[in-house]
Formats: sequence, C-alpha cells, structure tokens
Amino acid sequence: MSKANIELKHGILVISGELTRQSVALIHSNEYANWFAHSAVNVDLDQVQKADTAGLAWLFYLLEQAGRYTCQLSFSNIPAKLTKLIKLSGVDGFLPSNCD
Repeated sequence: MSKANIELKHGILVISGELTRQSVALIHSNEYANWFAHSAVNVDLDQVQKADTAGLAWLFYLLEQAGRYTCQLSFSNIPAKLTKLIKLSGVDGFLPSNCD
C-alpha cells in the first residue's frame, strides 16, 4: 500500500505519493497544527501520482482544518487526473488555486 508523503517547506505543503482511501486514513491529525501555523499555506500537489474520491474529500477537509487555525489555504500544480476527478465530482472551482 502506498502512502501520502507530506512535508512543509517554507509555507508550502508538498504532498507526494497517493491520496487514496487507504493513504488518507494514515495521516495523523496532530500534524495540522504544525502545517497551519502560518497565516497562508500553499498545497503543492505536483507529485501526487494517484487520487480517489476519498483523497479529494481529504483536500476539502484540509480546507476546513486550515480555517480552524485561521490559515488561508490554496492549491497549486493540481495533476490532470485529479482535475478530471474534481470536474466529474461537480466540485470544480471549490478548491482555491494558486496560479503562479
């Protein structure tokens, strides 16, 4: 089973690996306070190789958690397969993107 690797680098939350039902279940919620200690964080999804609807739901959960810590969250480098899943799920435009 592959997992999601998550690392905070200078206000950028780099996610790599898989965002699937199995991998998001392994992410520890005690990390959120560290991730969202900044006033703004960008989630870089460039290295995500696979995502399913549970992974997409987890990204929305991240938005909710960031709001609890008054952190503005944005997403960048959303892979084409994840973009397709977002459109198929009818949530296109709901993830704030950072178009650098």
